[in-house]
Amino acid sequence: MDGGIATADTTPPASAGRDVTIPTVEEASATEWRSVLPSTADRPLGRFRSSVSNQGVAIIPDRRKGGHPQQVFTESTGEDNSLMVLSTRHDIVEIREQQEATYRDEEGRLRRHYFDFVVTTAEGLRIALAYKPSDRVKALDFEAYLAELATRISPAFADEIKLITEHDFPPIQVANANLINDCRRDQPNDADEAVLEMLGDLTGAVRIADLRDATGYGGEAFRAIVRLIGQRRIVMEGQGRIGGETWVRIAGEVA
Repeated sequence: MDGGIATADTTPPASAGRDVTIPTVEEASATEWRSVLPSTADRPLGRFRSSVSNQGVAIIPDRRKGGHPQQVFTESTGEDNSLMVLSTRHDIVEIREQQEATYRDEEGRLRRHYFDFVVTTAEGLRIALAYKPSDRVKALDFEAYLAELATRISPAFADEIKLITEHDFPPIQVANANLINDCRRDQPNDADEAVLEMLGDLTGAVRIADLRDATGYGGEAFRAIVRLIGQRRIVMEGQGRIGGETWVRIAGEVA
């Protein structure tokens, strides 16, 4: 996987930083209403509550179901941040949370481990992700635990097991992912078409603030621009936080 997710042995994957693109998810029409699909967690939210948890419920698009909204549970701020970024990754087509893996310990007793996420890539690779704050990773010797776990869990559960911490998702990346997820809750509307039409008539990049003002849709245009960035129909220049000073261009145009 790209995007800086480290493996259990902390070696960055070979594809780190590589931009992987899959076909854009078909968006619902402005008049279409779709109910939210239930969580796929193997244990309910209330059953894994702890004194230090910060539980939440997010709604993300399930790309395997045409972008249908999917309910996903998280039990910490770190997990929620991870989910937001993962849900905007175009090389990931499915995210399932709190997935149960069974295995036998050294004495042959049946054990269970719940992975925070199991993601499926566009290539069909299933990756089990275990989130843990970096200070807890060291205190619990969690990397060694995952390495041992990987030898005991059936390959039918996942192709890879990876550790993720807060360091895998920089604050700017999390902020952009949260903004994209917020804006794509709105149904596409006339502002989206106005933005695309305006960009289609331009050569090169333009500031978001100028593009927003030129459409005449104000804040609606800004949210449309963010949605279109999330769909990769618009491309950002640089890696900064999305805002009025961000430069964007139509996808497919050579920078």
